[in-house]
Amino acid sequence: MSARTRAVSVLALLAVLFDPATATAAASADAGTGDSALTPAEEIAESLADSPVHVDPAYDTAFPEHERERIAGRIEERPLDLYVIVIPLASGDAWDGDPDALLTAVNDRMGGGTRHMLAYEQAFDGSLVGADFGPEASDEAVYGAMTSDTVHREDEGVSIADRVESALDTAYSEDPAAAYEKAAADNEPPASSGLVGLPLWVLWAGLAALVLLLAGIGLLVLRRRGASAAVPQHAAFDNADRARLQSLVERGERDLIEFGERLSAATGVSESHLSRALDARDAAARVHDRMKAQGPALADAAGVLVLLDLAEDALAGRDRPRRPCYANPLHGNRTRSVQWREFGGSRTIEVPLCTACARAVSKRVRPSVLPAEHDGRTVPYYEVPPEESVWAATGFGALTDDLVYRILSGQRR
Repeated sequence: MSARTRAVSVLALLAVLFDPATATAAASADAGTGDSALTPAEEIAESLADSPVHVDPAYDTAFPEHERERIAGRIEERPLDLYVIVIPLASGDAWDGDPDALLTAVNDRMGGGTRHMLAYEQAFDGSLVGADFGPEASDEAVYGAMTSDTVHREDEGVSIADRVESALDTAYSEDPAAAYEKAAADNEPPASSGLVGLPLWVLWAGLAALVLLLAGIGLLVLRRRGASAAVPQHAAFDNADRARLQSLVERGERDLIEFGERLSAATGVSESHLSRALDARDAAARVHDRMKAQGPALADAAGVLVLLDLAEDALAGRDRPRRPCYANPLHGNRTRSVQWREFGGSRTIEVPLCTACARAVSKRVRPSVLPAEHDGRTVPYYEVPPEESVWAATGFGALTDDLVYRILSGQRR
């Protein structure tokens, strides 16, 4: 019997003792609020109250009972309040297939405090996703999940239990961030050695294939010579990009109006927070008006939404605003600080990244970055010279705290 059901039963008993007329209503409430009425997140939260490891029956074979008990025992021996959730996730379910939404919903049902959670995500080759909640959390679960993904990057047959064990090793270490960095360095893919060491027959086969390919291209060019020019194939992608940009611009305009209405009706907000909210909203309006006058750009459309998020944080009374994903601010501001090593080099930077981008970086894969046009080329927005783009200079506010001031003072470039 759940805690909620027990509470309703007690109320029903008290109603019989003190007011028989209310007994029927209490009984009706009991009938309508049984365990079957629990949401999926509430069911998982109740399960985690009994054991720190929750496994859906779909994974009974892949994650057998004896391994769950072993891992649960290890977790319970440690002071870190950590939980593991292994359930199927798919688009259209209660969390729309998003493990971050799952972990957030379950954490909300479990109440406040500091908590660390791991979720198994089959869609990404069985990787783990970590989330840490509470004022004292230090990304133990996030670094644990990233380490597990890094260590088992090429291990297609590794068990769920082994993946969780690797995450726990890092989460329980003295310095989870350093443990992840060491794992990333130890498991970095080796650099390509080119053609050295290849058998001679492989080289000859490759040369023959190249000759055939060039001959085929020559025939194709001869056949198409004199034909009328076709519509470029990238036109469809250009149209999709324009539609997406227009959608973002319209969304920014709607959010500006809606936030302005809420701002004018706000009560109980401190003067400093209200001033920050007004400034951020004003900065967003300026960028939006400039787009209407000069034409929209993807970076500017994203910048409007980032500035409105800063305004929301100020209105909510947050002293420290949330930081957007450095790789692509359109990924939102549910981010964690991650060491990002440059490709082909040894330098690293610590930037906030969303879960998907952090996972890509841990696997030494370029994440999905926000593109920008510069000198006739499409490049990641952060590769635009900082003197030419306030978004590149500040990482959309991920690198500095003065984005609003720069916009209001006219430092768009």
